[in-house]
Amino acid sequence: MKNKKTTQTIKTVLFYLITLFLLAYVSVSLFLPEKVIDVFGFQLTTISRATESMVPTIEPGDIIMLKDVDEEDIEENDIISFYNYARGQNSQGQEVWIKIRIVHRLIEIDDETGAYITQGDNNNSIDTIYDENGNITELTYDQVIGEYVFRVPIIGTIVSGLRNPVLVGLLIVNITIIVVIVKLVKKKDEPKNEGEHNDLG
Repeated sequence: MKNKKTTQTIKTVLFYLITLFLLAYVSVSLFLPEKVIDVFGFQLTTISRATESMVPTIEPGDIIMLKDVDEEDIEENDIISFYNYARGQNSQGQEVWIKIRIVHRLIEIDDETGAYITQGDNNNSIDTIYDENGNITELTYDQVIGEYVFRVPIIGTIVSGLRNPVLVGLLIVNITIIVVIVKLVKKKDEPKNEGEHNDLG
């Protein structure tokens, strides 16, 4: 009985911790979209809605949790997050190499060099790793951010939608309409309910 109560307490504490973590993520994401929450060796981040490289394991718009991982604990078939570089443009319209975060599966560790070979579950080819100058290089532990733990669907998409003023406006309008309709229905039912009580009296 005591063990059952202890287990239930642990589950409750974990539930509230995860809930608070998610609420913190939603709050930060709305006002600081580039910020990644990093607490006690865990990180929460959103998978871009523009990429489907890890479908169906991870869907676009999912929030994912990552954990810090030691080099000796990384194994083939793990899903890891790491830094890479991709072509982009700066504010002057010039082509530059931008640092990006990727979450893909580690499919092989090179026996000779120790380099990581990664690939998205939904991709047909392995990842090409670039440095800040656009030169092809190898992925090593130094570029690893963390290991994938689990995902929370939908919330990331909702947070992204809340940054859109049009969608926020539509949401407010719809909520207002629902509240007005509910109040009108309740007001319409009140005299009828009073009459029924008078008849019974």
